[in-house]
Amino acid sequence: MNFENMNEYHLDRSKPPKPGIPKDVKFPEFFETKTASGITVLVIQDNMLPVVNVRFVFKAGSFHDSIPGVSAFTVDMLSKGTSKMTATEIASKIDFYGATLSYGSDYDVNYVSIYTLKKYFDNVYNITSDIINDAIFSDEEIDRLRTQKINSILSFKDEGEYLASRAFKKFVYGKNTYANPVEGDEHTLKQINRESLINFNKNFFTSENLIIAFVGDISPDEALKYVERLEQGSQTSNVKHETKTDSQLTINNSRSKVLLVNKRDAVQSSLKVGRISKSRSDVDFFPLTIMNNILGGSFTSRINSNLRERNGYTYGARSYFELKKYSGDFSVETEVKGDITANAVNEIIFEIKRMRDEYVSDAELSIMKNYITGNFPLQLETPGAIASRVIALKLFDLEDDYYQKYISNVNAVTKEDVKKAAEEYLHPDNLVLSIAGNVKELEKQMKQFGDIEVVTI
Repeated sequence: MNFENMNEYHLDRSKPPKPGIPKDVKFPEFFETKTASGITVLVIQDNMLPVVNVRFVFKAGSFHDSIPGVSAFTVDMLSKGTSKMTATEIASKIDFYGATLSYGSDYDVNYVSIYTLKKYFDNVYNITSDIINDAIFSDEEIDRLRTQKINSILSFKDEGEYLASRAFKKFVYGKNTYANPVEGDEHTLKQINRESLINFNKNFFTSENLIIAFVGDISPDEALKYVERLEQGSQTSNVKHETKTDSQLTINNSRSKVLLVNKRDAVQSSLKVGRISKSRSDVDFFPLTIMNNILGGSFTSRINSNLRERNGYTYGARSYFELKKYSGDFSVETEVKGDITANAVNEIIFEIKRMRDEYVSDAELSIMKNYITGNFPLQLETPGAIASRVIALKLFDLEDDYYQKYISNVNAVTKEDVKKAAEEYLHPDNLVLSIAGNVKELEKQMKQFGDIEVVTI
């Protein structure tokens, strides 16, 4: 550097630097194959650190429940004992290796995940293979887990947000299994026994339903050898899994519906306002995402600014689309004082109508694009996050270069696209208003919005 010309390098800190040209993120390349038994194998090799993350995803969640809660119960039981190890021994061995073993369930999938140092990977993988292929579902562990789950659900019933959400899902999805809570309820959990768990495991935790994603210090060849070990004990199924189309999930009512759930001693109302939407594969995702973030999906959104900043009704409000494999829903959630519930609902409907009727401003569109594109790389910082992303490609039938083009696709969205998305997915005159709170106080306020039904959860 020529110090005689230092003035040429002085920065004018009174002006923000000009942003550069947006560039797409280079999503890691991945290896993909399908084994003879039907297991989809994905490998992202990254030797930066001596760690390996593996996620085993079964494409069968609570959507396939014969008894509400059976899929979540099944995956929770995997680590509760095999023919070789007790639940305590499994937990002790995972702790000994300093590894992480986690599992979970949602509407469309069940998963088991491990994260370990490479030098202990062989041991941790063997434990995981054992619990996937050899869970024994002992009656003693079933009873213990059932008690824990029921107690947990009973405690949730003291939360207005849980009550409003349960009533909303039940009405919006009707007879579809998406209407049921993933974890089941205190009544259905009592119907689940060893036979029902073994049947779900046998029918749905199969090779053809399984995606395994390896991320970290492991090559495709190494990964395939480990998959072969798992395959030796895995099971196949001839069960055909029915899917339901959106036409079976459409709400038939022509005006808004008000669902009220009584919450003892409530001084505030928990609101969930929304309606049925579409599946992840059926929506125009990028315009929808920007539209929702402007409406209520971010802290600076219109709904949060209205309810929190302008009116002081709440500490926070948000909107989101819950997009599932076979359908989805849209909702706005918040909590307000009981006596201003109707005022809050009116403001939510006002903002939904405004989003449909008016174009968003250039500033709103630009800010939201910057927010989404700037936040996207931060969502790819861990092996687990990358594994989730690459699995989503397969679950929702997305193109392999979906994430490579993500930022370009966000920046290509126009004001016209946002308005079109609002017109298609937002219907302010046909909403489900699910509210948990003081029913006596709410009935007088809410009758202006539609037919009222008091429901018990």
